[in-house]
Order: sequence, then structure tokens, then C-alpha cells
Amino acid sequence: MEEVAVKPVAEAVEFLKKFCPETPSAAVVLGSGVKVLEDLEESRSVSYEEVFGLSPGVVGHSGTISVGRVGKKYVAVLRGRFHLYEGHSWDVVTLPAQVMVNWGVKELLLTNAAGGINQNFKVGDLMLLTGYRDHLNPEFKKTGLLSQLKKDPVACKNALSDRLLEQSVKLSKEDSAFRPIQQGVYIGLLGPNYETLAEIDLLKYLKCDAVGMSTVPEILACKGTGTTAAAISVITNVWSPDELIGGHEEVLHAAKEASERLDKLFRASV
Repeated sequence: MEEVAVKPVAEAVEFLKKFCPETPSAAVVLGSGVKVLEDLEESRSVSYEEVFGLSPGVVGHSGTISVGRVGKKYVAVLRGRFHLYEGHSWDVVTLPAQVMVNWGVKELLLTNAAGGINQNFKVGDLMLLTGYRDHLNPEFKKTGLLSQLKKDPVACKNALSDRLLEQSVKLSKEDSAFRPIQQGVYIGLLGPNYETLAEIDLLKYLKCDAVGMSTVPEILACKGTGTTAAAISVITNVWSPDELIGGHEEVLHAAKEASERLDKLFRASV
């Protein structure tokens, strides 16, 4: 895929500085069908195309950045992302995260729609990533999943993920309708497809709790920078040998139902 229209990181950052002179303290990246922080105070929006030179190509990714306030905190909401399976390069897939880092955003909250591998999960659960396995990074992808058999998942707990967990416990105590958040290991695969039974068995053996096609690149883009990243998966389906897995429409529907709880969690956490 030709990427000639994509703006360099520095140019995108300068655009945002002019559009919004105040740097947000936190930014949220929304996955397929996830909707949170819809009614920011003093809100203003701009398209991905204006900022990055490119729009998301997946249904459920509207491709806008909104900035505004949640209480006293100034935040940015990025509605959509770019994926490797669309033919984009690693640099393009990580571009929004790189821009947030270079803009000076201190916290990046990542969301995704993921398939549940852990049989204790239910559709609509929220899973905080405590670790991940990476099969998206070109450097790791060459070696294949079997090379990870003797390696533990990469831990990704930090002060931000701890705060999300603390707030979720508090919310579940205050509101019986708020499901306690799950915790687990996410694996990023190239896709775009649902896994075969043999692949599910392998992912179980690798101690993965959920599978998706994003998020890991953004976590890696923040590693070693002044931006702390934490991620939450919306479990949109759970693997079962006795049930058929739905398509993208089912993913969007499940993400919509979970968004209300995720919205409460993010508002309490930012």
C-alpha cells in the first residue's frame, strides 16, 4: 500500500498544537464499536485525514480526534486506528501513538475489540491487559508463534493500569450492575480472520486470554517514552466448541453494550 499521503510525526504534532494549544493530559484510542467520552466539555473535533493524512478504513472507526474536558482534565479521544492487515506499514500503524507521545500526552488508554479465549470470560467483559504476546512486530513475526512457547508473556502492568483496576473495583462496589473487570494476557495477531480450532489450542497453550489484531504496536510505541500506556479489551465473543462465532456486526454490537461501563471507568480514571 502506498503511504505517500501520510504526514510525518513532527508535522502532525505541529498541526495539533495549532488546533489545540493545550496538551491533553490523557488520550484514549477507541477500537471497533467502542464509544466512550462522547460528551466532552468544550469539545472540538478534527479528522484523521487532516492530522495524519489518512483515514481509518475499518467499519466502526470513524476517524476523528476530539479534545475537551472531563472535569478539570483535558483529554483527547481518537476514534479509530490503522491496522497491519490493511496493508499499512509499522510506522503508519503506530503513527497516532507516536504523535501522542511527541505531543507530550502523559497517559494513553488503549481499547480494542477482542475474542475471548479464557473460558471464564463472558461476552461484554472488560479485560485489563496485564501482559501481551506480540506477533505483529515485523521483528518478532519472522520467528513465528512456536518460538514463543518457552517464553513468558511480556508484562505490561504500570501505575496507569493499577489505577484502572483500583477504579473498577471501586465502581463494582458502588454499582452492582458494574461487572468487575477481568485481567489477562492479550495476543496480537495479523488477521483479519477468526482463529481455527488448532490456533485456539495453541493460544491456550501460550497462556493467552484474549486475541485481537491491534494494540501491541501502540504499547511498543510508548515503551521507553514519557507516555504511559495501558489497555483494555472489550470481549466481543468467547470461543466455544459448541457455538458459532459471529461476524464483525456482532463485534460492534457487543462493543456497544460494554461501552457504557468502559465510559464510567475512564471518567473515574482520567
